[in-house]
Order: sequence, then C-alpha cells, then structure tokens
Amino acid sequence: MTTTARVFNVSHLSGKTLDYQMYLHACKVLNQPHNKGEFEAGYEKGQFHFSTDKSLLVDLLETYRVNVQFLAGEWLASNTQGSAYSASPLEAVCRLILLIKYGTKGIQE
Repeated sequence: MTTTARVFNVSHLSGKTLDYQMYLHACKVLNQPHNKGEFEAGYEKGQFHFSTDKSLLVDLLETYRVNVQFLAGEWLASNTQGSAYSASPLEAVCRLILLIKYGTKGIQE
C-alpha cells in the first residue's frame, strides 16, 4: 500500500490547516513531540488557533521581526527573508513564518 503526501502551498493555507502547520512549528521550536490526536482534541476546545488568536500577534512580530501593513486590500507580513499576504494580519504572519522556516511546502510529517 502506498501513501500519498499532502501537497499544498503555504501561501494559500488558512483555518485549521494553517493552525496545524503552526502547531507542528511550535512543537519543533519547543522540542516537543507532535501528536495529531492532541491537536484535534485541543482544537475542539479552542486551543491551537494560531491564525486567529490575536493575543499571539505581538509575540510573533517581536520573535520573527515581522513588519505588517495593509496594502492593496490585503495584509502584507514581511521581513528581510520574505513576505506573505492574507485577509488578516495574523494569518499573513503565520504564513510568513512557515514560508521562511520551511519553504512553500510547509512542514512535512
């Protein structure tokens, strides 16, 4: 039996898929094992909503030295390593972090 890896572009991720990628990133940063079941259970309880939890924005901006601006009807998150657009500033920042750390394909499990 063969398995096919999911193929996506980080620049288009949103919602739960983007949040899962950020969860995987957080596990790597904290040197903790990741667990899809833990993510699913926590997500249902309101945890791991990285792309919508506005309380995270300032910490992410400071940690990753990200600039955010509203440009041509979208939010642009950028730094010296890259840029990402989105309808919300936090989603743009999350996309940028994944792009600069893992490339367009994100974190592969």
